Amino acid sequence: MSPRLPRPNLDPVLRLVDLDRVLEHVDVNALIERVDLNALLERVDVNALLARVDLNAVLERVDVEELVQRSDLGSLLIESSSSLGTRVLDSLRSQAVGLDQVLERVVTRVLRRDAGSLPEGPPLLVARSTP
Repeated sequence: MSPRLPRPNLDPVLRLVDLDRVLEHVDVNALIERVDLNALLERVDVNALLARVDLNAVLERVDVEELVQRSDLGSLLIESSSSLGTRVLDSLRSQAVGLDQVLERVVTRVLRRDAGSLPEGPPLLVARSTP
C-alpha cells in the first residue's frame, strides 16, 4: 500500500482564478453529453419534488377556454349530458310504467273487478297488434 499524501490546500490559488473566464472556454453541450441522465434521475426524489410544486399557481396558468376549443371538450360534455338525460328519462318512464301497473292492480282489487275481464290495453292499439 502506498502512503497517502496530505491533501494540499488549493483555496489560495483558486481565489486568484477568474471562474467566469474559465467558464467562457467550457463547451457546455459537450459537458451535458457526458452526463448520464438516467443515473441522475434515479437520484431525484420525485415525491419531494412534486411536494414543492404549487398546483394552484400551475392551474392559474391554464387557459381553460383554449383547452376546451382545442380538445373539443364542449361537444363531449354536451353529448355526455344529453346521454345522461336520456338515461334518466328512460328510467323515469320505466318506473312510471311500473307504478301504473301497481295502481291498476290496486284499483282492480278495491273495485273488486275481475282482472280477466279487463281489456289488454287501449282498443285501437290492441286492434292493430292483433293479426
